[in-house]
Amino acid sequence: MKKNSEQSAALRFAMKLFILLIPFIALLAVYFLNDPFMVLKRYERYDKSPVLLNEGYAGWQMYMNNRDSITFDSFIMGNSCTMAYQCHEWEKYLDGGRAVRLFGNDESLAAICRKLQALDENGAEIKNLLLILDKESLSKDQIQNSYNYVLPPAVSGMSNFSFQEKFCQAFFFPGFLFPYLDYKMFHQYRPYMKGVINPYDAIKDPVTNDAINPREKMIQDEGEQYWETHKKEFQKTSDSNYRNGKYREDAQVLWKAQTALLQKIECICQLHKTSVKVIISPNYNQININPADIEILKNIFKEKNVFDFSGVNEYTNDIHNYYEKGHYRPILGAQLLQKVYGGQ
Repeated sequence: MKKNSEQSAALRFAMKLFILLIPFIALLAVYFLNDPFMVLKRYERYDKSPVLLNEGYAGWQMYMNNRDSITFDSFIMGNSCTMAYQCHEWEKYLDGGRAVRLFGNDESLAAICRKLQALDENGAEIKNLLLILDKESLSKDQIQNSYNYVLPPAVSGMSNFSFQEKFCQAFFFPGFLFPYLDYKMFHQYRPYMKGVINPYDAIKDPVTNDAINPREKMIQDEGEQYWETHKKEFQKTSDSNYRNGKYREDAQVLWKAQTALLQKIECICQLHKTSVKVIISPNYNQININPADIEILKNIFKEKNVFDFSGVNEYTNDIHNYYEKGHYRPILGAQLLQKVYGGQ
């Protein structure tokens, strides 16, 4: 009698536990069936997802998809400001090179170095390298491991299980899960989905990974009104000296760890006889990169290959060169490429 009672209690507990787990099991099924981060299997294209993907992973997968049919030998690397440099524009200055953009949002020097090492290990020819850097990217000497920044296992050396675990865990975070489920059910973008859902159509070229920024269409349609409509995105009221037209410089960020990473990058380039160009982005805040950092870059990559466009200059003075204070347009990227290669 007692044994039957214990079995009945255990069965009731198991049923309650199962009922409690039903939502989790259902969500897990949604994750594996929909693969929101596009990491569970190989895809031919990564340019039409409603979810904002891990750009470092997506770019690498696009490169791997196309490298057998297109002999990529020229690489644009750096953070999201690489959007200003279109591969077809850069190829005008290359001797028959084919370019692809392998960037990462909030990219670090460590991630750039690891990608170059992976290219070398995969037998890629690295004929040309365009590095788009700024104070933030120069300062980072560690690879970021959150789901939206983690590098693919083929690049990082991380186990596939650990890699997949990060994305599965991220799916269940309310900050991702609620916007994602809302969009999946109603197919309508809402402001609170920012950073999770892409409010536009394709935002990258499926072969070169060039950025397709929808703001270009806005500027085309609105003209001068665009900068009036978006003026709040250019303001920084917390800094009384913001864009005051005077010389200001950032603190030095290149120390032993960062310098060692830059030297590793240069060693790989030496091995491949790579033509390297380093561009320091023309930041809208008009603060100069520290001269000591520029000196280190020039010592490593040679003075003729380092171009500092930070600070107060003709490029940063013109608001029409920018989408908002954090990103500049291909119209400016084309000018800078002409400046970099024009004297050769």
